[in-house]
Amino acid sequence: MKPDRNDPQLFVSRVLGSDPVLDRSKPLPAQIYHLLRQAIVTMQLNPMDVIFERVLADTLGISRTPVREALLQLAREDLVLIAAQSGTYVAPVRREQFVESALIRRVLETASIRQAADIITDREVEQLRTIHDAHKRAIARGDAVAAIAYDNAFHETVSRAAKLPKVLQLVALARAPIDRVRHITVRDPDVGQDTLTQHERVLDALARRDPDAAEAALRRHLDEAFERQQKEFDARVALFSGSDTTDRGPADRGPADRGTTDRPD
Repeated sequence: MKPDRNDPQLFVSRVLGSDPVLDRSKPLPAQIYHLLRQAIVTMQLNPMDVIFERVLADTLGISRTPVREALLQLAREDLVLIAAQSGTYVAPVRREQFVESALIRRVLETASIRQAADIITDREVEQLRTIHDAHKRAIARGDAVAAIAYDNAFHETVSRAAKLPKVLQLVALARAPIDRVRHITVRDPDVGQDTLTQHERVLDALARRDPDAAEAALRRHLDEAFERQQKEFDARVALFSGSDTTDRGPADRGPADRGTTDRPD
């Protein structure tokens, strides 16, 4: 039987879902980039899965040019491998890449939160509370994809409050290997609650405009998350290297099931 990673129709369904729509008034490469990046980061596409450039273009009714442009951008971010003679594939997650990403994130976010604590507005504090409440609801309903999205939104809002747009951009790029590790595992409800508790400590420190407390709370949160993610990475090295096709992770699920946590372990 043909392996999943070589099935063009499964590839298309994992990237586009059940109802692909492009906005023809906006740049197509950026939209294709977002669709492919989301599928890779959320592990709908796993390491070393084949990327069917022509099939994707034909399904969307567009030329291959915007698809190629999107793939080149993803290759620059180490999310795609383009091999001239053999095809295009989802890049593996290398351990050193994952560790470096966590270090970059830790350094940049703990530095920027100090500035955020000094200048954050009441409105931005309320935005964080709104995101935090949405994060709670996502965890309560078992929606892992949404929970991780709200988790990331919380951190991004802190960086915006620091008025450091380049830091925000760099962290978003660096975080991709970390998010791929997070999305491959079923999120333990206890872990979700721990994350919420840690975010509450960060939020309370920011609301008090206390840079020392905010940095300490964030540092503890990131360090504990990284320790947990390292264990998950080491437990699934073959999957992240692309050498194992037995544990398909979230990509096992059809489009209607995305965002749930009901995969076997």
